[in-house]
Amino acid sequence: MSKDNYIADYLPAPIIKNENQRLEAVKRTGAMYLDQDELYDVYCYLAKEITGCPVSWTGLIDSENQYCLASDGFPEDSSKKIPRNQTFCQYALDKTEPLIIQNMKTDLTFKNHPLVKEGIVKFYAAFPIVTSDGYTLGTLCVSSDKAVELTKNQIKSLKSLSRKMAYQLEIQENFRNKSAENLIQIINKISQYVENLKINNLKTILKFFSDQTIDDIEKNYLLKIKVIKKSSEKFEISDFGNKLKSELSLDKGILKRVKNLSNNENDLDNLFSEIRNN
Repeated sequence: MSKDNYIADYLPAPIIKNENQRLEAVKRTGAMYLDQDELYDVYCYLAKEITGCPVSWTGLIDSENQYCLASDGFPEDSSKKIPRNQTFCQYALDKTEPLIIQNMKTDLTFKNHPLVKEGIVKFYAAFPIVTSDGYTLGTLCVSSDKAVELTKNQIKSLKSLSRKMAYQLEIQENFRNKSAENLIQIINKISQYVENLKINNLKTILKFFSDQTIDDIEKNYLLKIKVIKKSSEKFEISDFGNKLKSELSLDKGILKRVKNLSNNENDLDNLFSEIRNN
């Protein structure tokens, strides 16, 4: 079936009232652009185990697409990005309670979907992933080509899973935001003492302060800015180096972030741009 027929036969869901705010909440998670299946696989595995359904998936939905964060039971060649207007889950975005369809073939909303017409999906249940602010980011779903009737306990367990996933996404977002704020503070502090700070210079300083191995070029730079000194054929941290180190709050999140920066960047413009868009 062509894409045009696909859309014509299956009507898109109405746009919800708080869609703009919801989209901002989705964007802030940053999860759509990261390949982190291992973080979310467990939710799909547990959803299948709890319900006995052969297929489970979870994903976030922006204005155009549904981004599959993880799945269990999909064909291996399945796309991780699906146009929003072709998904079942678009109809769960205006809900905080589960959307459970016992028989998709007789449901007026879903009966014209190709996967329903072809008998691939008969039962479908979507459990909204809702933030503490009340925005539905996406769904945790199960489906089957056979009839399924979930018990109250199964529904309760799936609702608990979706809440835990929402909490995890918010914690990850908060951690990234905190890391970005800390990194800006570190850059500002170092810039007070070091002129024309470049990305590779920043990495060199933080590598040294975190006891990572540095090469001769990096040692010469640290000597130049007087972070280290040479004493009895040995290099050791200088008084200035100790002062600078004591003013910096280095945590693992910051060090990992700096470690992944590109040495090819000429200045900090791209870094600041990336931080602001986080």
